[in-house]
Amino acid sequence: MKSKWFSAAVASALLVTGGAGSILAAESTVSAAAVKTAVKVGSATWTINGAPVTLSTIDSSGYKLYSLSQVAGELGAKVVAGANGYELNDSKGLHNVQIRTGQTSYVVDGESLQFTAVPVIHNDKVYVELTKLVTALGGELDSTAGTILSFARPEGQFDTLSWNAGGSLIASKSDAEAALLYKFDSIPGNYELFSSDDSAPGFAVSADQQWGAFSDENGQLQLINLNSGAIKALGSDTTVKTDLVWSTDGKNIYFVQGDKQEKIAKVNVETGAISSVLADKVENKSELRVAADQKSIVYIVNVTGVAKNDADSTEDSLTVDFSKAGEQLYKLDLTVKDAKPAALTTSLDNKLYPEILGSGVVYLSADPEGSAANVLKSIAADGTASTIALNAEANWAAPVTGGLVVSGLTADGSTVIYSVTPAGTATELYRTAEDVSEVAVSHDGSKLAIVSDGKVFLIQNGKALQITK
Repeated sequence: MKSKWFSAAVASALLVTGGAGSILAAESTVSAAAVKTAVKVGSATWTINGAPVTLSTIDSSGYKLYSLSQVAGELGAKVVAGANGYELNDSKGLHNVQIRTGQTSYVVDGESLQFTAVPVIHNDKVYVELTKLVTALGGELDSTAGTILSFARPEGQFDTLSWNAGGSLIASKSDAEAALLYKFDSIPGNYELFSSDDSAPGFAVSADQQWGAFSDENGQLQLINLNSGAIKALGSDTTVKTDLVWSTDGKNIYFVQGDKQEKIAKVNVETGAISSVLADKVENKSELRVAADQKSIVYIVNVTGVAKNDADSTEDSLTVDFSKAGEQLYKLDLTVKDAKPAALTTSLDNKLYPEILGSGVVYLSADPEGSAANVLKSIAADGTASTIALNAEANWAAPVTGGLVVSGLTADGSTVIYSVTPAGTATELYRTAEDVSEVAVSHDGSKLAIVSDGKVFLIQNGKALQITK
């Protein structure tokens, strides 16, 4: 029977376009004498890659079948008609599908599978089961939502979000055996494996979002192109480097240096040459920040307990004084030669996410005992401290052009994300009842993404679009 499915005309393939892809060998070349089944012609509208599309359908023997050429075209797949059936390839060249005419069996990437209903030819067009066609081509279908994606969203636990200059989001798959970085476009399912370098997750992003910088397991600085994923070494120094931060002009990368985080240095991005910024031998520096004009830096020193004992230094007399232990903010004026760091704080609260905002510094203040709510504090240039009012308990902050983006928890457990100006004015950007473990905002503040329950969501027009599952 299958030899009657195609006329001899299929040997000369015709090139036609349909939807997003190319169809080789138009279905009109197929003989209509193959299946003589009473069918009912219809249509169904699906949202394909974010856009509504009306697909041609037929009802055959109790099954709704869809036009092979139209569905394949909308998914960007190529179809070649041959003497015994069709061969389909997705647009990325990842999947090969062979559908043999007149048979329920079909082959996906070398594996034999079964349609529930045999493909049907009606009015010179082939109709097949939608779900199995979409998944065979590596796509994803949600019948409840009426959505189809050309490529299925990746599964797993994700974190460490960053944006690049092209508007793509980069995320790390944290439950993989090796480090995997994926780059996502704004359309769900449109993604690619970006890097598998174990040291790359957590890279520091340049102000123009073209480059990331990280230190590998040997202390060697590496640059990663945030468009292509290509990695190259910067300089040859292998001392310990943490808390990397780019200068606004992209010419230097500042970092905390040394086994005990006792120094601050910078590297010239063009030459790889390293120069000292501060070597006061004070240990446990972290959370380095650089002013946009590179005239000052701000950082945290984790002050540990002070050991005391008697003149004989006996073990029994040894005590540790923790009364002044905690995190303190310091500022260094880079315009003054041999300047000494100036303490900005003396309080014993935990200090998180410090940012230089205008001429002052903003940070998240947390009670070390956990008995008081987190608050967002601002330190003006004259040292005056104040609290930035939010209708939520702050738990994260990051700089953007002209201000900050801050997230917090409300009394009812909702997560709220705010835009905060240098003057301290907060504007709500997004609110959700779900738990949010991470927030990422593009440097210009125009793009927002979150991680909730390990899944990545893009925030567009106040709505969350899930891009992993």
